[in-house]
Amino acid sequence: MSFKYLLYGLHVESELEIEEAYAQDFDGEPDVKVVYGDLPNEVKAMYKDKMESDFFVATTRSAMAFRIPDVGDYWVTENIITIKPFENAAEEQIKCFLLGSSFGYCMILRNMVVMHGGGISKYGKGVIVTGESGAGKSTVSDSLLDMGYKFIADDVCALTDNGSKAHINMAYPQQKLCRDAALNRGYNLEDLIYINEDRDKFALRLKDGYLVDGKDFDYLFELVVSDSDELDIREVKGQEKLSLLMKNIYRGSDGFHSWGVPPMYMKQCLKVASTIKVYQIARPKAINTLPDIIGFIDKCVQEGA
Repeated sequence: MSFKYLLYGLHVESELEIEEAYAQDFDGEPDVKVVYGDLPNEVKAMYKDKMESDFFVATTRSAMAFRIPDVGDYWVTENIITIKPFENAAEEQIKCFLLGSSFGYCMILRNMVVMHGGGISKYGKGVIVTGESGAGKSTVSDSLLDMGYKFIADDVCALTDNGSKAHINMAYPQQKLCRDAALNRGYNLEDLIYINEDRDKFALRLKDGYLVDGKDFDYLFELVVSDSDELDIREVKGQEKLSLLMKNIYRGSDGFHSWGVPPMYMKQCLKVASTIKVYQIARPKAINTLPDIIGFIDKCVQEGA
């Protein structure tokens, strides 16, 4: 038995039921298949030394193999994701690394630009809030959702070219929340799904408030933490726009560090950077500037509508 979904703008056929994904039937061949199976023998031979380890990541220009302790082995190409779960592996954990790392790298292999950040929309504009772990991108995105923004993607924003602009595709209608954020927003933790994703996080399935068709990409806001006592916001222009965008490519460091950025991929990134407005928001480490940050973003997006 197989299941069909719309994931990151791709038609996906999966042997694994992915309850959090958006179910959508389609005709013809899928863009990506998710199957159970072992790593190919040639892969095992190629990475013989790594196969003895509890954890490894190995990438080439055409595939990626990785192992997560207590979860399983994954083999990723541009159109097939193979999973070999370990005995007693939790299904939520299996899906966590499927929907994140596996699909993230699969999309890179398909020459899709994939941003690490939250995708939201209001006033007819598509917005991505990005930044390194701990910069506050989830807090900012969640606060904007509370202000009436619509959900597109939680952590992985897959972009496709619609001709004149890049388009942010819906990932799947589920948010990840840390324990404090869930409690602060008034959720009963027993109603959420616990995800042991290295950090204390919970999953919230969305019943509404999300955009199945996504939205064209208009604004990129990067959050960084500074030692300053003041909030510093600046528009990023020129060559720096491309550098900032490339820095926040999801899983880009896993592949590009090893074999460089393919010319086709760089061309895609250049086109994306040329059609969006980019801002860097440097927030003080020790001062709560959240109201000012979300106020600036909302004003910026509204005035651009």
